[in-house]
Amino acid sequence: MESGNVDYHAMNGRAYITLNRPRKKNAMSNDMWRQLMTCYDMAEDDDDVRVIILQGAGDDFCAGHDFSEVGNLTKGGGSNSGPQSNRRPSQRSKLAFDKEYVERFQRIFTSLKPSLALTKGFCLGGGLYLAEACDLVIAADTTRMGHPEQRLGLSGAAYFDAWEIVTLGARKARELLLMAEIWSAEEALNAGLVNKVVPLADLTEKGEEWAEKIARLPRDGIAMGKASTTLALEMLGVNGQFTYGPLLHTLATNIRYEPGEYNFMKTKRDKGVRASTHEREDFYKTQPNDPEI
Repeated sequence: MESGNVDYHAMNGRAYITLNRPRKKNAMSNDMWRQLMTCYDMAEDDDDVRVIILQGAGDDFCAGHDFSEVGNLTKGGGSNSGPQSNRRPSQRSKLAFDKEYVERFQRIFTSLKPSLALTKGFCLGGGLYLAEACDLVIAADTTRMGHPEQRLGLSGAAYFDAWEIVTLGARKARELLLMAEIWSAEEALNAGLVNKVVPLADLTEKGEEWAEKIARLPRDGIAMGKASTTLALEMLGVNGQFTYGPLLHTLATNIRYEPGEYNFMKTKRDKGVRASTHEREDFYKTQPNDPEI
């Protein structure tokens, strides 16, 4: 079944969910997030599905949220028409949006059907959250992972920072967020972000091999195993990230910029997505210190 820019196909105990917007590196629009949730509902409701394979069409897994939509999806608060319709978004409207947004990752994270992400190319921002929400990740050697969106001013206010601290350790998790650098597939493997790295040409085959091992398990066993994992993470406090995540993200996207600090949202408004993204990266580039003479 094709559903806009997210495709769904089920067979042989697998549900294949494909992000299909390759010209935009599978950057996720808000409509695509909703389509993705519909696909997960379909997989959850199909008793023949034992494992979900999440993948991207083209050369990339997912470059994150479509930046052209960032900042345009919340309203000023109160009436959405009249003289106050162009007000700065209220905290309550931003919090409501962030709550809906993070609940999509929670939906994947707590699904009774295990998810296997097959990553390649860019796996950034919201795309990395998608991979982190999955139970297993096989990465092609072309995969590049990171949270460059932290340079929008978030500085560590991330939806998955509890999971990242548990998985990577506190220092590597802080490095991932504060440095906002893009890691190679091998760096991601060494840090613990992925389970395995394979040549790009072998990605589909390895994914099928792992999916087959899961699909041969009893349905009840799969469901109970996933529920047990969710409970264990709950006991560790990890699932609390789905409660505090929207709040911290709402606060972090309402920060005040002082002179000399880069304001992505203002630059995006004035110059557009492409120019503001390039200026952001130029602003955060570090230059080697001049040698002492």
